[in-house]
Amino acid sequence: MKNIEEVRLKRGQLYWYILEVIGITLISGGNPLRPVIPLVIKEIVNTIKKIKHINVEEKKIIKSLKSLEKREIVNIEEKNNNIFVKLIDKKNPTIIKYSIKAILDFKKKEKVWKGQWFMVFFDVPEIQRNKRDYLRNYLQKIGFYRYQQSVYIFPYECEREINLIKKIVEGAKYVKYIVANSIEDEERIKAYFKI
Repeated sequence: MKNIEEVRLKRGQLYWYILEVIGITLISGGNPLRPVIPLVIKEIVNTIKKIKHINVEEKKIIKSLKSLEKREIVNIEEKNNNIFVKLIDKKNPTIIKYSIKAILDFKKKEKVWKGQWFMVFFDVPEIQRNKRDYLRNYLQKIGFYRYQQSVYIFPYECEREINLIKKIVEGAKYVKYIVANSIEDEERIKAYFKI
């Protein structure tokens, strides 16, 4: 475990780490260390330590949380000498985005590939080009491999995450989720995901 002196976080980096912790809590139904929502600040500190392998002072976490509170993403409450963090809106696109990214990153780190490919196909009409472009960029940002123009692949089960993406993009009828046992160019895609 690195000491706090060894790790210099970039400006705003802690803010995104906190969103990841909140996201993991939201999708998994609980904190990796304790299955409870709302989160206590100490749990956020411990989860960042566990996931990112860094130590962060509570006062820095509180400062970042106050920024999230100003943006109306969380509420901070004090009870019995503990500070609790509650999500204002579980359907907030920022939270959903970081929830999905955090979970998919975690699945990639675990590297337990079962020989299947999880594919997302979409056919968004030209009249909704912005939605289509957003979906393409979004899938690449969260770690999918672009197999074709409107076909993206991930090596680990992700149906739940895709259902959340459908809500963000408001294009559920255009997005299809398929599981494949084999695909062409498999070796190239395995190399991309390092599996």
